[in-house]
Amino acid sequence: MSSEYIYEQVMNGIKRKIIEGDIKIGDKLASERKLAEMYGINRMTVRCAIKKMEEEGTLKSWRGSGTYVIAMPNVERKLELSGGGDMSLSTQIRQIGMRSGRKTLLLRKIAPKGEIKDCYPNESYVYEITRLSLINDEPYALQIVHIPFSKFKDADRFDFEKFSLYEYMDDQGHRPSTIISNLMIDNLPKEYLEVMQIKKKQKVFHFDYYGFDDDHRLVEFTKSYHLPKYTSFRYVTNREWE
Repeated sequence: MSSEYIYEQVMNGIKRKIIEGDIKIGDKLASERKLAEMYGINRMTVRCAIKKMEEEGTLKSWRGSGTYVIAMPNVERKLELSGGGDMSLSTQIRQIGMRSGRKTLLLRKIAPKGEIKDCYPNESYVYEITRLSLINDEPYALQIVHIPFSKFKDADRFDFEKFSLYEYMDDQGHRPSTIISNLMIDNLPKEYLEVMQIKKKQKVFHFDYYGFDDDHRLVEFTKSYHLPKYTSFRYVTNREWE
């Protein structure tokens, strides 16, 4: 096992403790000696790991005081999205060991127009829910959800920050059993640039989701914008050779 591999393991161990909340921003790390004992390695390897994390901006050392956590670590792990699936985004984030969060930016009942009316031609009203998903307290995805009022009449009383959309839809008996999605590279609508903390010309992954219940009725139309920083994709295709 090389020295480089060991110090990377030390870095990952410290990062994991910060992400999981065992070590918080402002906390002082254990001394190099104690960390060396904890990991069963020499102090030079620990010092190398700390130096690298200082360069990343996660740690800061002060002579005579010690080393402190000053920021959340950069995480290389990414969500692997395959263009569908009914697992909540927050669940996916937690499964890869990162801290998830979400905020409801808007929840209102509206008369459908344009593209929304095309999706729900027989609906007089739909609920529009705009939510922000967070990874380690940073904006990751913006979702603009439209669900039919006739199927979800009490959506305005549900806490979409505490519970997932699919938990609510399941409780109402209309959780999507089939999801069709389209993926494109797109610009974020300009009214959301500030909340997503990105520049005007920065491209994002844009998903359109169409969710159908067991009776093949459309019960969800979602526009979902994902920042590339934490996103990867895997697609499987079948090709017949002649």
